[in-house]
Amino acid sequence: MEIIRRVLGGDRRAYAVLVDRYSHMVYTLAARMLGNRELAEESAQDAFLKAYQALDGFRGNAKFSTWLYRITYFRVLDVADREGRKRRLESDLPAEGLAAGFANETWQGLVRTERGALVRCLMDRLPAEDSAVLSLHYLQELSLKEVGEVMELHPNTVKVRLHRARKRLKDLIDHQGNRKILQDYGS
Repeated sequence: MEIIRRVLGGDRRAYAVLVDRYSHMVYTLAARMLGNRELAEESAQDAFLKAYQALDGFRGNAKFSTWLYRITYFRVLDVADREGRKRRLESDLPAEGLAAGFANETWQGLVRTERGALVRCLMDRLPAEDSAVLSLHYLQELSLKEVGEVMELHPNTVKVRLHRARKRLKDLIDHQGNRKILQDYGS
């Protein structure tokens, strides 16, 4: 990738282009996993700093975005461990970042504008790794292989984790009448 060669050659403006190009996806992943705007912004900045410092180690075996996701994912896990906090029911995150919908028939239409706030709150109640695997696959539209590269897992393991995360999300939806609330919002 030419832009990476320019960055490695000392062109800081070229790195600004990379940050601009990938900042939304990095922030969205951090926000999904942490459920906190300030921590997500801090983690995104840290991830870009780590990526800049490690850029000479990027070999091009995977897409740059996958490599950057991996850095972000592990940085956010560190922050989540450090914070040692439980996810809140209500999030201070904006609805943006949930624009892409779930892909398969079970989840089709679940993330619509009217339902986004509830789904966002429920995803915030999931463990960080569940939220991450759902976000990477459904919201960021990464393949199982790409999610596996980010999370350093075999694609079959990703498939199992996706299944479990979807089940946990479904259980949250079913719990305390959330399914009825979702149906009332837009069905």
